[in-house]
Amino acid sequence: MKIQNTPDKNDNRGKFIELFRLYENSLNGQKNNVMHSLQKVAIQRFGNNVDFPTRRNEDWKYTNVAELLQLTYQQPKLVDITTEDIKPFLFEGLDAYLLVFVNGKYNKLLSSKDELSQKIIVQDIPSSLREDRLTKETVSEYLSKWAIKEMNSFVVLNTAFAHNGIYIYVPDGLVLDRPVHILNIAHTEEEPTVISPQKIIVAGENSKLTVIETYHHLTNSQQTYFTNTVTQLVLKRNAIVDHYRIQDEGENAFFINNTEVEQLRDSTYSSYVVDLGGKLVRNNLSSILKDSGTMTNFYGLYVGINKQHIDNQTFIDHAYPNCNSNELYKGILADKAKGVFNGKIIVRPDAQKTNAFQKNHSLVLSKTASMNSKPQLEIFADDVKCSHGATIGQLNKEALYYMRSRGLSEKEAISVLKQAFLTEITELIKIEPVREKVEQLLVDKFKQFTETNN
Repeated sequence: MKIQNTPDKNDNRGKFIELFRLYENSLNGQKNNVMHSLQKVAIQRFGNNVDFPTRRNEDWKYTNVAELLQLTYQQPKLVDITTEDIKPFLFEGLDAYLLVFVNGKYNKLLSSKDELSQKIIVQDIPSSLREDRLTKETVSEYLSKWAIKEMNSFVVLNTAFAHNGIYIYVPDGLVLDRPVHILNIAHTEEEPTVISPQKIIVAGENSKLTVIETYHHLTNSQQTYFTNTVTQLVLKRNAIVDHYRIQDEGENAFFINNTEVEQLRDSTYSSYVVDLGGKLVRNNLSSILKDSGTMTNFYGLYVGINKQHIDNQTFIDHAYPNCNSNELYKGILADKAKGVFNGKIIVRPDAQKTNAFQKNHSLVLSKTASMNSKPQLEIFADDVKCSHGATIGQLNKEALYYMRSRGLSEKEAISVLKQAFLTEITELIKIEPVREKVEQLLVDKFKQFTETNN
């Protein structure tokens, strides 16, 4: 592997290039395969052409990744966990197909992949590149794009370091009888570790799929690690996908998520994002509408305390007529937490009869917390219905007084009002056990607040 102008290993890029060299040395002769070839292309592009974003980049104006990059990371080690270890992260009363990943690597013993594979195609990505021709072409297409063309440095890094991602294909016409729960567990040791989950999900024509991604940790809460995840979803004609992502990483974790959705004619994609953990969180979520009649829903909630930084960047590209999108993000920030919302919707000249609506509402509960919100609409068609808006405020004092007058303590009243503020999002969660779990996580999160409304 030749990398021109190779950075010094103390340079930000040089650290990861050195880590890749150590990874190659650990392969013990298992280098001659498609997956490794794409990994080498990715790390070479990373070394030569792709750099990390800085605050001079408009999309990263309010998010500084310098602290993330100061560390020298190691590759995740194999660790054993048990069914008892994962019980707290399951949804009580939910019958789901379970796929468990520990430090980004698939754990067969804790998963129900064999049962699921009787209905749909579920393969680890290296295997999918060796087997069925059609599967190989599909997976190679996206891995090649990430390795050769992608300019997002974190996507390129994920392509270089992901070892055992997952490929899911739902056949045409199949309505899957249960949700697929992709459980991601971070279990790292003393040294900072980089974890690289990777998922490619294709929903065939007239199919229906519910995916629940959750991110948790079994590490010491003070342990630093970096989860760098990439997900590609493809919805073919008239497919319906509900996609839940619940993130509750460790308080010193860095979490970068890139999710890209391609929607074909008459498909419906609904995203439900919950961000509670992590020290620095960055979500890039985009949907490219590739034909008419699509419906796109982006729903998100976030709660930040202490010095948490939570950044949500969304993008919906209306390129065809008669498409609809609806976006609502709500969050609460306290202590010294910082939030960012940058939502962009483009309505292109041919996209007549577009309906696109976007809102972001945040509560800032301390003088030292902050929120930067920038909803954007770029409209180049005239027969459309579009709106956007943002609010940043504090708890309603009249409502707080009313609650106190009914016998609640100030602390209890504030907790109830915080929960009520997010109800507009939690009520959208269609699966009752998932909704109940999210509500309990919110209660637990609110107990950690060290400052109230000042």
